[in-house]
Amino acid sequence: MSQTDFASRLATLRANNCDQLPTPELAILTRTIARLRDSGIERKCLQQGETAPDFTFINDHNQRASLYDLVRNGPVVINFFRGFWCQYCQTEIEAYESIQAELAKIGCAYLAVTPQQPESLASTPDNYQVIYDKDNEIAAAFGIVYSLESEERSLFESWGLDLGVVNGADNWSLPIPATFVVRADRTIGYAYVDVDFRARCCPDQLIEEIRAFD
Repeated sequence: MSQTDFASRLATLRANNCDQLPTPELAILTRTIARLRDSGIERKCLQQGETAPDFTFINDHNQRASLYDLVRNGPVVINFFRGFWCQYCQTEIEAYESIQAELAKIGCAYLAVTPQQPESLASTPDNYQVIYDKDNEIAAAFGIVYSLESEERSLFESWGLDLGVVNGADNWSLPIPATFVVRADRTIGYAYVDVDFRARCCPDQLIEEIRAFD
């Protein structure tokens, strides 16, 4: 998917949401973005060139694996997303599904990391794994977790979205949607982090960044 096509899909989704959401609800979301930007979380999270933290997960063969084991075979894309309930996340995940064959061709694995408990992984393609990040422990190690304030929590609850139930956790926290590429030397070769949940890294742009690695 080209960068133009991906940006167009996100812009259409944003326009539709602006039309459908009441002004007070849009205001809450806007204040959240401003709060996160003011917090400096984009600067405080892990940056390009820094060492990525190791973490373990259960792979498609129901075996315990780790990031550091995986990077021995090539770079690894780690895509943090809020959950399948988020329309922007759904759009992003669908777009990244379309480049799985290309990632495999250049020897790059892909991990989609979410605090939401996945209902099923049976339909995920080869080279593609969804990692359940309980309590946002992995995202916290990358420095991209934030807690929802009361008005944000009330907004989500008004939508019928109980993150405590959805995420299987007591806390109401989310990761900032972010995409990292970890190189074989365990350092971050590329990082895309934006506190605006409507902004996402274009899959084609990601492929170009990986191909530019030395």
